[in-house]
Amino acid sequence: MRIGYVVKMFPRLSETFVLNEILELERQGVDVVVFSLKKPNEGRFHPGVTRVKAPVIYLEDLEPKKWWSWLSVEWTAFAPHAQGLWSILERELPTANAMRIDEIFYGAFIAAKAARMDIRSLHAHFASIPATLAFYASATSGIPYSFTAHAKDIYTDSVDQTLLEKKLAAAQFVITVTDFNRRYLAAKFPNIPSERIRVLHNGVDLDFFSPGESTSPSGNSILGVGRLVPKKGFEYLLRACSILRNRGVGLRCQIVGQGPGEPALRELSKELGLEADVEFLGARNQEEVRALMRSATVTCLPCLRDGDGNQDALPTVLLEALGCGLPVVSTRLSGIPEIIDSEENGLLVEPGEPDELALALGRVLESESLRQRYAILGRKKAEEKFDLRRNVGTLRQMFAGTKGPSGRPDFEISSPAPSFVTTAGGHS
Repeated sequence: MRIGYVVKMFPRLSETFVLNEILELERQGVDVVVFSLKKPNEGRFHPGVTRVKAPVIYLEDLEPKKWWSWLSVEWTAFAPHAQGLWSILERELPTANAMRIDEIFYGAFIAAKAARMDIRSLHAHFASIPATLAFYASATSGIPYSFTAHAKDIYTDSVDQTLLEKKLAAAQFVITVTDFNRRYLAAKFPNIPSERIRVLHNGVDLDFFSPGESTSPSGNSILGVGRLVPKKGFEYLLRACSILRNRGVGLRCQIVGQGPGEPALRELSKELGLEADVEFLGARNQEEVRALMRSATVTCLPCLRDGDGNQDALPTVLLEALGCGLPVVSTRLSGIPEIIDSEENGLLVEPGEPDELALALGRVLESESLRQRYAILGRKKAEEKFDLRRNVGTLRQMFAGTKGPSGRPDFEISSPAPSFVTTAGGHS
């Protein structure tokens, strides 16, 4: 089974779910080829990147606007599909801008590479540009495609709803990571058959994200992990820390991540007099995050809905915290209640309410018995719902049932491959 993965950037520090999914597919015997629109530019990588066998083809390497030259070197493989490209151009050119033409030809290039490399199915992460490229590659060649819809790619005001509906209609199946997302898409696009949109939660490696020697560390250490952007709600974490400190609660807060909101958050921390209590640690890889989780008292991710509609769907850091047996405080937003059952394995508050957030954090910090209960039940929830191996095994079976242009399944598999199976492919 050889699958082409279409993404915007690979690897990307904040998209551990893509890296983990590819690694687990390879472990289960799937041969993966990655088509990445952009090269990484963050300067840091998760250690797991070195284990990826999949070759990575960077579309950014193609000479800009030299569309026909992209295909000329692949013409032998592409020629049988040329008519598909002509049909797309005939339909799209009257209204297409330069970006849309780029996307069409990127799709044609992916189709050509897929034909040459015997890739039988394409899967995109995010319903935005990656799914668009897979959509055009499929329309050009007949190679079936699917995609995973997450959050920003479906919720923001800038989403092209007409194009998204076309992509939903043309996909063999669509995965989304929460029931909340599925209900939203079903209501937004009632003409799309409901069975085409399937829920599959992201998973984490529960052997890696596991409790350390102590699941009840002392020191009132609060950990926040995420991109420093408004939807993560770190402003309200800082305000909650200020409230707790003013009530006489000693604490230490560490915020892991980078992003455009960092200067404003640092300034707010200074205004609140929190310089001695809050530490901004910058970007960290998975091993460093795990170490921080194993030494923290509680993790807090006070997500909210941004002004343009952007919001988190299923924050990976919360899954990782459950795996580590780290109590979680977060908000009642989108798919987060599918992770945290409030008062059972963590606490949820309303978004944008620092007083409620401070109260919840205070409860966890002050009660060792509560922390122990949340640690045990949180780990149990992770094992039941967010096990990477089980969830990727389900995804693998979905790929196995994908029907090609003939209308027949392209793959036949009966059980997950043993762990010693390796696949062909070079390092990126």
